[in-house]
Amino acid sequence: MPTDDLTALGQKMREARKKKDLTQQELSDLSHVSAKQIANIEKGRMNPSFLILKALAKVLPISLDSLINPNVSPEDEGASQMKMLYCSCPSEMRETLLHHTQGTMKELTELSEKFEMD
Repeated sequence: MPTDDLTALGQKMREARKKKDLTQQELSDLSHVSAKQIANIEKGRMNPSFLILKALAKVLPISLDSLINPNVSPEDEGASQMKMLYCSCPSEMRETLLHHTQGTMKELTELSEKFEMD
C-alpha cells in the first residue's frame, strides 16, 4: 500500500476508534491486536494484514471497504454498516431485525411524503 493510502487508513481507523469512544488499549483488548500495532496503523507506519483489519473492523463501526478504499461515499459506507449490523446480529434475530428495518423504512417514506405535500 502506498504511504498516502496508509495515512488515510490510519486516519479512518483513528476516527472510527474515537467515534466508539475507545482508547488504543481498549481497542487492543477487544480486538486482540496489540496497542503498538494499532498506534502504528493510526500513524500510517504499518501496512496491516487482512486478519488485523478484519479484527479491528469487527470491533469498530467501520467496514473493510471503507478502510481499504478511502473514496467510499457516505451512502456506500451506510450500506456497509447496515450489512455489518445484519451480519453481526445472531442468526435467530436477523429476521426480526430485517422486519423492523423494513417497518422503519416504510414509516420514514410515509413521513417524507407527508412533508412533501405540506
